[in-house]
Amino acid sequence: MHSLRALFSRSENRVMIKGMRDFCHGKNDRGVGGFTLIEILLVLGILAVVSAVTIIVLNPANLSRKARDSKRVAELAALNEALNLAAREIGASSMGNPKTVYVSLPDTSPTCANLALPPLPSGWTYACRPAADVRKIDGTGWVPVDFTTISVGTPLSHLPLDPKNTTDGFFYFTYVAENGAWELNGTFESTSYREKLAADGGDSSNFYEVGTNVRLAPLTWPHNWVLVPGNAAYGTSDFWVMQYEAKYSKDGGGPGDAAQGCRVFPSDDSWNWGDNSPDCPSAWHPNNVVSSAEGSPIAGLTYNEALAACPSGSHLITNDEWMTIARNVEQVAKNWSGGAVGSGCLFRGNVNGDDGTCGYDGANPENGLRRNPHARLFLSNGGEIWDLAGNMWEYVQRTANPTITEAAQPDAGLSTGVFRASEFTAIVNDDGLSPSEYRPSNSSWNSAQGMGKIWHCDTCTGTAQRIFIRGSDSYGFRNSGEPSSVNAEASGVYAIALNRGPDDTSGLEVFGFRCAR
Repeated sequence: MHSLRALFSRSENRVMIKGMRDFCHGKNDRGVGGFTLIEILLVLGILAVVSAVTIIVLNPANLSRKARDSKRVAELAALNEALNLAAREIGASSMGNPKTVYVSLPDTSPTCANLALPPLPSGWTYACRPAADVRKIDGTGWVPVDFTTISVGTPLSHLPLDPKNTTDGFFYFTYVAENGAWELNGTFESTSYREKLAADGGDSSNFYEVGTNVRLAPLTWPHNWVLVPGNAAYGTSDFWVMQYEAKYSKDGGGPGDAAQGCRVFPSDDSWNWGDNSPDCPSAWHPNNVVSSAEGSPIAGLTYNEALAACPSGSHLITNDEWMTIARNVEQVAKNWSGGAVGSGCLFRGNVNGDDGTCGYDGANPENGLRRNPHARLFLSNGGEIWDLAGNMWEYVQRTANPTITEAAQPDAGLSTGVFRASEFTAIVNDDGLSPSEYRPSNSSWNSAQGMGKIWHCDTCTGTAQRIFIRGSDSYGFRNSGEPSSVNAEASGVYAIALNRGPDDTSGLEVFGFRCAR
């Protein structure tokens, strides 16, 4: 920096200008300390490259995230140690009320009613303190323990808060206590810290858990949700999405219970074809919709019903969010059968008739913890998402215009007025869609690379409104909903069907959804 300043000092400036003038007049003698124009441009170019490389390597935004995560670890460790000291001197009843989640966010409501926090299992409640009291250590702060009574003196001057302390992204601390045991939770931002979550001994893959019983707190959002890096091309910031297809928690226990299969409509065997599992309860509620490996995916909903099916604070995944995920996972080497991006095929999950290279032939649909790894895709931040391709078709909402007419659908020009499955590489006219709305980033990739196909009305003129459905089910594309038309290679993260209306009720057993927030 000092040399750069010297370069542009007043005296050097005069010499440099003279050198530039001499250069422009073809003179070889630049004078003492002078520079040619080429030399100046060369230096500036080197400085620009060094600056760019420094920014890329250091990544200031990620450094800030890591710094906040480091502070979270230190703050929770200090609070945990203070609780250890307090627990030796006060009774279990003074550590907090059971089945209560104490929150570091301030609120005028003692039950945090103004914060739109994730739903809790039946019998549980939230607890909040006003802003003026939230950091107090005398038992009136967000942690209901009186640290001032510790005989050796309190190790805290005030209660710690998350560096962001906001509901946006779940960046706040929680505390749960029962029978003298406790658990503290926080959420990490950076990839390097999030990779450590599995080693904290707790039962959540998304929370950082410390305390004397790290399986004490109820499993709420974002348990079994995954953080997705945003993509400016789709106008998305980092967002959360269900790690699994939406399931239903019949007993209201949230994602921590063994979600079970139930049918939304009695007329549909919506879960496993031929399985007469009981219907969803008459008091079916969106807040019982969970992301869980257990249980069969929710089905039996129309698109318009799926729009209202996500739990409070979340929404049916948008096509922009779906494409953000797809563009991310396609660039992760271990999602490809050949171990490198573009080598072999992108894994496409559970699809009937697959030979096991790109996907596999599993149950219709499949569920549970012990799954074929081809059903899993990794994000660039290390997060995992299951059944994005195969298993169940998934409704997505198109942000700008929810529907597209048959006439505006992409054309392959091979048949007129007929719905057909086409390779992305066969499309000759995107028509009413932008290629970025539905295609992979590499224009040469098709079903051979595991991308899937597009089910569209080829060269149509109709005005019927059609919705977006992505990913395909375990049978690939089917003709008129009949399982006899098996087309395994049609499945993939980019697979899209444009043949259904918002309120179509036929064949609902193969259509599911997932939520984002």
